[in-house]
Amino acid sequence: MAKTLILVRHGKAQKPQLGLADADRALVPGAAEALAATYRTAFALLRGMESAELWVSPALRARQTAAQVSRALVGNGVKIGANRELPCLLEQNADTFHKLIEQSAEDTCIVAVGHIPFMEDELVDLTGVDLSFAPGSAAALRLEGAPGRAASGAELLWFVRGPRIE
Repeated sequence: MAKTLILVRHGKAQKPQLGLADADRALVPGAAEALAATYRTAFALLRGMESAELWVSPALRARQTAAQVSRALVGNGVKIGANRELPCLLEQNADTFHKLIEQSAEDTCIVAVGHIPFMEDELVDLTGVDLSFAPGSAAALRLEGAPGRAASGAELLWFVRGPRIE
């Protein structure tokens, strides 16, 4: 049995500001609406899937992006089986992330909302495919067995570039 892993980079965020913690940066105005439109179509590719787990970085911009992912999943008939805030996605800790994937049930779908370079690095490490994750981009992978660094044998199923926000 295989797992489906969808790597999502958060949408376009505010620029770093003095006195504002990085984890507290929000999406820019208009980003949530643009993500909603993009994800409505992108996550239609998961129609027929019973449920998905939503794993989210604790950063505000990732949680705001995850809200749009959740709406798109539910709108396409996919139930959210678990919604977990995972520090490893903010910390970009691949070892912890891989252990959590290994511990998840077989034949599950995990949607992980995080940051770059982690999402790009995971795509390369798991599939060998190197793509640039613009804000809001998503890549779906099919994992056979446990994820491993470099040559895990994962297959890239699809990639959707995030929306352009001016």
